[in-house]
Amino acid sequence: MIGAALVAFGHFLAFFALAAALVLQLALITESLSVETALRIQRADRVVGIAATLLLVFGFLRVFYFEKGSDYYFANTFFQIKLGLFIIIALISLYPTIKFVRWNSELNQGIAPDLSSAMVKRLKSVIHWELVLIGGILLCASLMAKGHGV
Repeated sequence: MIGAALVAFGHFLAFFALAAALVLQLALITESLSVETALRIQRADRVVGIAATLLLVFGFLRVFYFEKGSDYYFANTFFQIKLGLFIIIALISLYPTIKFVRWNSELNQGIAPDLSSAMVKRLKSVIHWELVLIGGILLCASLMAKGHGV
């Protein structure tokens, strides 16, 4: 019993950490970045990756070992949509991650990345979409919890 509660807690905590790190990135991305701000954005991106990985691990632990069983979840339409949304978020998050990693050579020299207004707009748009899709995951989780989609 306590194991199920701890795994659920880890799952929720990872979800909140993911959303918080995305919101932090969204707030920090501007055309005029300092080296320190760029480094914060990169750290937040690492948190996004770690939180997403933990979210997946804890989620699958819940599915296979602690909740209603994999047959129930994989037969549920809203669970399938949740997984699909998670995969879409993971794929679109590659774009900002690649951009942030490419800053390394400049940052290692103490030079702040130079972002055009178009790049800022693109990065913020991707992060907005990630957050919107997270809302979709939350809706699917609520529907699943009430027994819909079976």
